[in-house]
Amino acid sequence: MNFTTKSRYAVNALADLQYLSNYESPVSLKDIAVRQGIDLTYLEQLFRKLRIAGIVKSVRGRNGGYIYASHPKEISIKHIMDAVEENLDATNCAGTSSCHAGQQCNSHKLWDDLNSVVDEFLSEISITDLVEKPRSPHIPLKEIKS
Repeated sequence: MNFTTKSRYAVNALADLQYLSNYESPVSLKDIAVRQGIDLTYLEQLFRKLRIAGIVKSVRGRNGGYIYASHPKEISIKHIMDAVEENLDATNCAGTSSCHAGQQCNSHKLWDDLNSVVDEFLSEISITDLVEKPRSPHIPLKEIKS
């Protein structure tokens, strides 16, 4: 599992899209790029992938830009990361159980379980959650027993 700037930039840009658009007005990528400090060309590449994945729609014309294809509360962080081709697999075998000389390694179950936890966690957080609750923790804290 190796998170790159692709997913970080995509998530932050989409949060900005919600903040700037109020669900209706198209937002130019230039405005997002300036606010986020992201190279415009790189942002265009990310939004192309997000458009192909059905997360955003482009609006042409003088007041064009991007809008959400569906409500941001329905768009999970996992969906975004999948769209920008982020590798969320913690196993060395891509889940095939052939990690160690064609056999399942001793720690395969651990990494496979981690994949499940991360997938579930990222699937439960939407863009709206990030915009409306930017400072509240997304991970419920568990009591540690001594």
